[in-house]
Amino acid sequence: MSGEEAAGLVAALQSELVGMKAEMGAKMASLEETIANLAQENMLLKRRLFGNKTERNHTSEAQLALGDLLAAEARLQQELDAAVAKAEKETGAESNPPGERAKPKGRRDLFASNLPRSLVEIFDEELEAKGCRRIGFEESKQLMFRRGGFSVLVKRVAKYEVIEAGAPTVVTVPSPETLFPRALLHTSTVTHLMVSKFGLGVPHYRLERDLADQGVALDRGTMGRYVEHAGNTLGATIVQAMWADAIANAQVISTDATGALIQPAKAGPDGLAQACKKGHFFTAVVDCDAILFAYVEHHSSDSVKQLFGGFGGYLQADASNVYDVLARGRPKDTDEGVTLVGCFAHLRRYFFEAAICRYPVGVQGLMRIRAIYAADQAVSRAAATERQALRERHVRPLATSLFDWARGAREVTPGRNLATKALGYAVNQEAELLRVLDDSKLPLDNTRSERALRKIVVGRKAWMFYGSDTHAEAAAAIFSVIASCRLHRLDPFAYLDEILRVLPYWPRDRYLELAPKYWQATRGRLRPEELAAPLSAFEIPPAETPATAPARPSPH
Repeated sequence: MSGEEAAGLVAALQSELVGMKAEMGAKMASLEETIANLAQENMLLKRRLFGNKTERNHTSEAQLALGDLLAAEARLQQELDAAVAKAEKETGAESNPPGERAKPKGRRDLFASNLPRSLVEIFDEELEAKGCRRIGFEESKQLMFRRGGFSVLVKRVAKYEVIEAGAPTVVTVPSPETLFPRALLHTSTVTHLMVSKFGLGVPHYRLERDLADQGVALDRGTMGRYVEHAGNTLGATIVQAMWADAIANAQVISTDATGALIQPAKAGPDGLAQACKKGHFFTAVVDCDAILFAYVEHHSSDSVKQLFGGFGGYLQADASNVYDVLARGRPKDTDEGVTLVGCFAHLRRYFFEAAICRYPVGVQGLMRIRAIYAADQAVSRAAATERQALRERHVRPLATSLFDWARGAREVTPGRNLATKALGYAVNQEAELLRVLDDSKLPLDNTRSERALRKIVVGRKAWMFYGSDTHAEAAAAIFSVIASCRLHRLDPFAYLDEILRVLPYWPRDRYLELAPKYWQATRGRLRPEELAAPLSAFEIPPAETPATAPARPSPH
């Protein structure tokens, strides 16, 4: 081999070696990044397994990061504390730890309740026989329980012999109308089944066992059929009217969704058993008027458009792209349509995970978001007419500063990790998140809809799946009624027991009057003796005039 050939071969080998080194360096960097991401994921999973199930709004950042990590953020904390203190001073709010509740003192006074009372007096027979003078009692109170139990309602319809055209004939008195004609169960029993399952999370197989212990033989299949019938009736009448009223008149709707398993047909085309499919429940917290649920087969833009397409107010949701169709679907020549609003709790969640994995960006983001919440809490204590101006003065500068910092930190934070993920969410959702400050009625986050979805999650753990799409739709209607009753401090059992008896007589165009928000006013116009009777016909009062009808807010 000549010298020139050897030199060329050496140069080629050196070039190949440089390429291999660069390739190995890239692979090593990719592996190191993968290992770091897996370590962070393992840290998050450990916290979820052994720590709190969810992040706490009031968790101190010192619990999430090392002490020396917070030393660099001390100056930032002082600036944020000064801004919050200024807001509290101007609004006259006291600086109390958020969420702190007064602890009860002393023993609970059971006489303060409206419960019936049973009296037990204990005497000494020997002292009584001796004629000793009784000077008083030493009194104490305990909470006692007695199972009410079931009873059999016997309906006896009178029959008369009437002479017509000289011939006798039999006339039977018409029975009151009911949702369950010729039924085994009275409406009160159906109400008990609905509230037990969808209000308390007790599945039918446990109810079946409990009823058997009380001497009532009622199988779970019969329970399911009655509950499905009642739920679908409520969904097609009262709940449908509540949805229509919310879309037409609400100002703020908070929404979220979660999945649920739906039992398929017993066998497929090949005769084999089918796996459960996944459906979704949407919730809508409508101002302070109602908490509504809707079942859809797919978590898609089409489902969102079907539910909220006609809404013209603020829709507060997470950053899921299924809601984007609402913003894109506005008419081009008008400004009408839904206004999408972001959620600071979702933003905080990303910074929380970054702080757990010891990223300084996560800690600083939490500190800034904490200051925003503290300032907004101080503003919320002011008069309603002053809140918007105070929000602009104290909360908006903190929010603007957060997003300015996020854009700058994103440019200098390398890699793909939890820190860049949190910063990216903040930058991408800036417009939706800042819309929270456009109206003082808008909360900073969407957690009230997440709290409403807990009812679905409890059910998902208790009975695992729904029997069919129809049963899931019935469940959504029952969830809506019970949650709205809780919102307006109504007893769900008493409400449903009366509503199921009144509903067959109520005009179709006035179902909204039976909604939990308006039920107290509507109930006051009905005859008490008709409501008290287990079976009765109802005399429907005339519709209220616009002057006496309850006022409803108009959309913004």
